[in-house]
Amino acid sequence: MILFKASFIIFAIVIIFLYYTFLKKYQWQLLLAASLFFYIKFTGSYFILFSIINTFLFGIAIYNTDNKALKKFFNVLCLSINFGLLFLIKYNKFFIDNFGSLIPLGISFYMFQSISYVIDVYRGSYKPEKNIFKFALFVSYFPQIIQGPIGRYNKLAPQFFKEHKYDSENFRYGFETICFGVFKKLFIADRIANFVNTVFSNYNQYNGAVIFLALFAYSIQIYADFSGGIDIIRGISQILGIRLDVNFRRPFFANSLADFWRRWHITLSAWMKDYVFYSLNLSKPLAFINKKSRKLLGNKTGKLISVSISTYILYLMVGIWHGAGSNYVFYGLWNGTIISLSLYFESYFKKTREKLHLDNNKYFTVFQIIRTNILVTLGRYFSRADSASTAFAMLKRTFTNFSFSDVKLYTLFDMGYDLKGIILLVSCICVVFVVDLCFEKKINLYKKFDSAGTLVQLSVITIFILLIVFGVVYFDGYVSTEFIYRQY
Repeated sequence: MILFKASFIIFAIVIIFLYYTFLKKYQWQLLLAASLFFYIKFTGSYFILFSIINTFLFGIAIYNTDNKALKKFFNVLCLSINFGLLFLIKYNKFFIDNFGSLIPLGISFYMFQSISYVIDVYRGSYKPEKNIFKFALFVSYFPQIIQGPIGRYNKLAPQFFKEHKYDSENFRYGFETICFGVFKKLFIADRIANFVNTVFSNYNQYNGAVIFLALFAYSIQIYADFSGGIDIIRGISQILGIRLDVNFRRPFFANSLADFWRRWHITLSAWMKDYVFYSLNLSKPLAFINKKSRKLLGNKTGKLISVSISTYILYLMVGIWHGAGSNYVFYGLWNGTIISLSLYFESYFKKTREKLHLDNNKYFTVFQIIRTNILVTLGRYFSRADSASTAFAMLKRTFTNFSFSDVKLYTLFDMGYDLKGIILLVSCICVVFVVDLCFEKKINLYKKFDSAGTLVQLSVITIFILLIVFGVVYFDGYVSTEFIYRQY
């Protein structure tokens, strides 16, 4: 885990120190040097330099060209080169089998980020950056390079290139965010991984309820892992005075699958919506389909046909982004189908809710949340399984051999857990749940903590740090695992 290596921790501390002291007049230059050094040193890859150079040059070429056809040609060529290389590196079987260990870490994150810049320049959203070194910082900014969030040039550039003075509030909030991210990764994601991995490796030995519980546990694991890593990244960045986009907004409280994707990996969902969904929906082929289907099926149904096609393609791309197997195709189709059906039946659902006065009913809201989490968990069968056949086999066992009585503590004991470890894991999950619930209810815990007084704050932070150290070094059963999204 790069973010937990002593070398990275020392590296980050040194950069922050220099950033606000000896090199405060050269802050963006320091970040650029640090970012390129970090990526090359910690990942051993120089591929990012190609991504920086080619997207920078295409941005300049597109802006300086008056001919619309040539602009479009440059844009399409840039997308073809970058997406083609991404496909070759991540999805070509020969390349994966022979050079899998050489796949650049975080490649899709920084390629999506740089491609969005080229598309925005092509659309005329803003002028291209003329300084390649400044552009290089946008692509390679070290806190976010491994697993996002996927940033936009117009949001990050103004922050990168202005002078930042040390701000105690930024430091405090950043440090607190880092601590909470470390807590989620070490105390939940890493500790629940053994249960998830054991069930998936030997699913034939477990009954349906245990398999479903493992899938739900995987949802918790990937949330704690991914959002924990993002918290660490956003915390470091906030200390530097740079605000990265929020990537998670309490997804377990989503009331529909569409709402889940508005809360989960927000920057990827926004990227897909802005650069895939709208482009498809406004394209000539879908405009033609829209026009014909409205004539044949009426305005409402006809309009939904083109929207559903765009939705299917979008979530198919989201599925393929996660991996090259057929199981990821089914993962995309599952999400596309559920969301398309919900769009079609939304008006009927709305009328039913109004008749039954359910819109502000807290019990109905709880039902919606539970229903959404079940749908998300069913989708996880495809995103977590090794293949589509394995996912369907696990689904079959889940629905044909399901009994809550099969969920027993000794199942966890056989996997190496003890009662103390189980209580710790459940307690930590409850802590994250309560924190997310508070923010969902608009209770700002940062401000509550600020009002507690210096002595209380220092005491809590000290206890928290000691708990992390104690839990990792001295507590039995802890096994370090890599971040799940580090290879994307």
